[in-house]
Amino acid sequence: MLSKHIVNSLKRTPLTSYINNIPSYNAVNCQIATVRGLKNDSSNIQDQLQTKKIELQDFIDTKKIEIQEKLDGKKEELQSSILNSQNDIKEFIEDTKVELRDKVQEKSIEISQQKKKVKSQAILSIADRSIDYLKNYGQVLKTAFPDRFVKTYRIFSSGTRQLTQDLKTYYNVKDTLVNNIDNNKAHGSLTRSDYEVFFSLPKDAMRVAPVLLISALPMAQNVVFPLALLYPKVFLSSHFLTPQQKDEILLSHAQTQQQIYPKLREELIRCTDMTYEKDADLMDFRNVLQSGKSLIPEEILELRPLFELGGPLDIRHLTRRHDKLLAAFHRVGYIMFPYKHLGRYANLLWRMDQSLIREDLKLPLEGLNRLSVQRGLNPKVYSEEEQMAYIQSWLNISRQLKYRDISLLLHLPIFLANKRQPLFNQ
Repeated sequence: MLSKHIVNSLKRTPLTSYINNIPSYNAVNCQIATVRGLKNDSSNIQDQLQTKKIELQDFIDTKKIEIQEKLDGKKEELQSSILNSQNDIKEFIEDTKVELRDKVQEKSIEISQQKKKVKSQAILSIADRSIDYLKNYGQVLKTAFPDRFVKTYRIFSSGTRQLTQDLKTYYNVKDTLVNNIDNNKAHGSLTRSDYEVFFSLPKDAMRVAPVLLISALPMAQNVVFPLALLYPKVFLSSHFLTPQQKDEILLSHAQTQQQIYPKLREELIRCTDMTYEKDADLMDFRNVLQSGKSLIPEEILELRPLFELGGPLDIRHLTRRHDKLLAAFHRVGYIMFPYKHLGRYANLLWRMDQSLIREDLKLPLEGLNRLSVQRGLNPKVYSEEEQMAYIQSWLNISRQLKYRDISLLLHLPIFLANKRQPLFNQ
């Protein structure tokens, strides 16, 4: 009966309902629900945290990018500012340099002008004293030679006047070259005769000055004048010589050049022999010199790279023997360094060539002979027409040369002059 009653009760009420009505079961079920809820909340929180973390990371990355962009912008601005400052500093330094250079140059020009002014005043003072002395020298002649028609009086009187005139010309030329800052303009204002006086007067004055000074002493004329007339080529300048004596001295210079000519040519060959393996053009030039072949002006001008400043045959790079031979050939005086004096002489010779070109080479026979000897040609061997053709060939080459080619100008006689045989026995 009891079992039957239980079965009937179960049929009437579901088991679940029964279980649910048990208080402990309900509490457990609530706890389970709570745990499930907590799990769901934890999962949601983790999702939120993950989302926040991603958002925060994106925010941080964005801020990093913004900060980096700002830093890059500031860096570029700073670099640009530094670069501008450096440029400003460089420009300031360059401007300061230019200003200082200009000031130094102005000061240098000012000092140079002052030096030239002092030098010019000294030159003019010497010139005035020299000219005054020569003017008063006429009284010495009158005292020594009461008869104004005595031959000796005429020689010294005429020579003194010519010397006075040449002194004025020399000091005017010197003053022009000293006072003019533009050398080209200064030289462009000089004539052929100016250069001839400038070349010859120092040597003439050195010879005749002792005679003129000593003869002014009481009773000294009785010794000095006869001695000077006995050896006029030693004690007198060209101003006191007869035309015949001038020709004799000129031919003597030409003969001296003829004696030096073969030595100078051999020394030039020896100089090329010392260095020809380093330069094919120098080797070819050496072969031409040894063969004795004549060179036309165009071929001579092609030699400029060998003779120009810094070239293997520049006067500063030649042997001392070579420079001494060149100085002797061109009658250039020196004390220690011949190439320095040769450089100054060659520059004046080149300037004189330019004046001859400007004047279209119009000069008397006496002047032609002097020009020929000065440029290495023996006037005794050649006619006037041949001398003129030679000078013209020289000038055609010289007009195409520059200051850097002065070594070639000094060697031109080797290539142009004295091609007529016999060469050295005239």
